[in-house]
Amino acid sequence: MENISKMIHCGDPSYGGAMYACSKCGHFKFVPFRCHSRFCPTCGVKYSKQRSSSMSFKLISCSHRHCVFTIDEELRPFFLKDRSLLNCLFHAVQSVVLRMFHKINKSKNFTPGFICVLHTFGRPLEWNPHIHCLISEGGLSDDGFWRTVKHFNFRYMRNAFL
Repeated sequence: MENISKMIHCGDPSYGGAMYACSKCGHFKFVPFRCHSRFCPTCGVKYSKQRSSSMSFKLISCSHRHCVFTIDEELRPFFLKDRSLLNCLFHAVQSVVLRMFHKINKSKNFTPGFICVLHTFGRPLEWNPHIHCLISEGGLSDDGFWRTVKHFNFRYMRNAFL
């Protein structure tokens, strides 16, 4: 409720702001305060752009795949009751991705680059914890060799995550 109230009053001049004046011409400009909530349609866009920009600097310069890992509906109530279990999802995704790359070439131990983001709700705003994972289409071996991987075994990934 606090975030909803912040969003409703975001940019409302009656909730305060800052007054700026030009030292040359004397023109005044009033700028109302913003809520700075990432849930706000105005302020959240700024947060989202900053987060995306920050992540883009961490990406390896190559093609990537976007994969979504979700859990069965029957398991979701356990994650809702104990939110600390959500961290297990990251470990499970990491394990699946690394095992898939290991199966591709066991002798060179290729390691991909990947970023995982947790979403706890689906489009209709129901409880649906899932991980979005951006995975590089390739991996770096222990001896510094880059191997491009164009085929991802999605059946293996799905079965290994279940």
